[in-house]
Amino acid sequence: MRKNAMFAIFLCGTAAMSPLRAGAAQDPAAKPAVSTAAPENPGFGETFDLRVKGMPLSGFLDVLSQRSRASFSIADPELAERKVTIFIKNVRLDQVLEILQKTKDLEFQRVGNADSFIVRKSTMPPREFPPLTQQDLADPALNRMATVQVKNAPLAVFLDAISEQARVNFIITGGIENVRITAFLKRVTIVDILQFLKARGISVSRVAGTDLFIVRRTAGAQDGFSDAEDKFGDKKYEEAVRLYKELADKYPDSEMADYALLMTAINYDWIAARDNDPSVLKLEEETLQRLIQDYPKSTRLGDAYLYLGQIYSGHGGAKGEAIDCKKAMELYNLAIKSTYRDWVKAQAETRIAQCCERGGGKKKALEIYRGIIKKYPGAAITKEVRQLLKGEDPLFETGLNLEKQKEYELAIAVYKRIAAKGALPQAVRKAQLRAGICQAAMGDAASAVRTFEAYFARYNPGPEDAAYFHMGVALENAGRKEEARKYLDKARSAVKPKPKK
Repeated sequence: MRKNAMFAIFLCGTAAMSPLRAGAAQDPAAKPAVSTAAPENPGFGETFDLRVKGMPLSGFLDVLSQRSRASFSIADPELAERKVTIFIKNVRLDQVLEILQKTKDLEFQRVGNADSFIVRKSTMPPREFPPLTQQDLADPALNRMATVQVKNAPLAVFLDAISEQARVNFIITGGIENVRITAFLKRVTIVDILQFLKARGISVSRVAGTDLFIVRRTAGAQDGFSDAEDKFGDKKYEEAVRLYKELADKYPDSEMADYALLMTAINYDWIAARDNDPSVLKLEEETLQRLIQDYPKSTRLGDAYLYLGQIYSGHGGAKGEAIDCKKAMELYNLAIKSTYRDWVKAQAETRIAQCCERGGGKKKALEIYRGIIKKYPGAAITKEVRQLLKGEDPLFETGLNLEKQKEYELAIAVYKRIAAKGALPQAVRKAQLRAGICQAAMGDAASAVRTFEAYFARYNPGPEDAAYFHMGVALENAGRKEEARKYLDKARSAVKPKPKK
């Protein structure tokens, strides 16, 4: 049974620590360039507690010697006064030495076969801490759940909250304990949290055999995840795709490889939506299939199946050539089975209901919608579900907001997409009417008239329908005044006079 290092937060005397320099990118599988005793040594199997604050290294090594029965000789006198702060329980000697190697730039050279070490400043070039691997991500310890909601909080506070809930522990080095973090993470795994930090330029390295993690700022030259995230946030999707693909190819065994593939696919989806280009969806699909094939134990499988399903059901960035709801529903069910994330489950169930509705299964769709509201009240898509229960398409509100901003061309594109989906007849009807209104607002009376004519032919509305008024105005602007009068007269006749007071 593995012994866990148990403590709240560990701060390694950062003021006295020598700076960690950025070097060339290292092989993620590279081992620390220091010499320590083998863990199988009997003396290394014993565990003990340490609690010291601001103690000189010489004094700390005396304490460590008493706890572990090892002996130390400091070769470089200037190291003796280097300060150490550590609060830790149930730790082995080899683990302590690994911590000191990574945080204090030290080297421990064993003398003979005894537990006796000469302590020197490391002669090896500073290296990036080895990243987590896909094997680490499968560890149950990293799949414990935590919830943290902080706004502009110090990193130490953020990690302390995680440590308290998930029983994992963090060493903060390099003076970043006061880096500010804003995060609203609900019921996520430690894997997700570590990836959240990685994408913000903070790397995490595991101390072998423990639930103890060293946290430090990632050297910009050695890591491109934060750069890729920035490009995505700035809507520079092609540049983000390039960076994410490079990372997935260069570090296939790192903890971020599957995430990089997922983000590559998501950027393709945004490109397809921006350019209304269904051909880009093929690249998205290929990337998602690669994620599923190369990382069958990934915590991102649910996300991948969800995005694949949306391509097949017509909910991707652009509408594909053919809708295959049967295939989409198979993928959505796989998404639900492959994830713990409520938002993925809620979105997959919503898309299943929409597929049912498209196939005429209105009753089944309503049953699923009501279940989503009950099971996932806090999920972002639940607002959309409430609109769907009313027979409204959530995109319709988007179109109205674009109209208010006088972005008529974008609003028309949204309304056409609603009509193309065709799942909600009432929403399609309202979208067609609003598209004509937008065309009229743009001064394109001829196009507006054609849209309204198609609306009348399809729905045969009564004079109380707003289409009569808007058709009349459009005809008038097109110079067809006699025809305009007929529609406007019918619109006026449908208006009930206000009762006299």
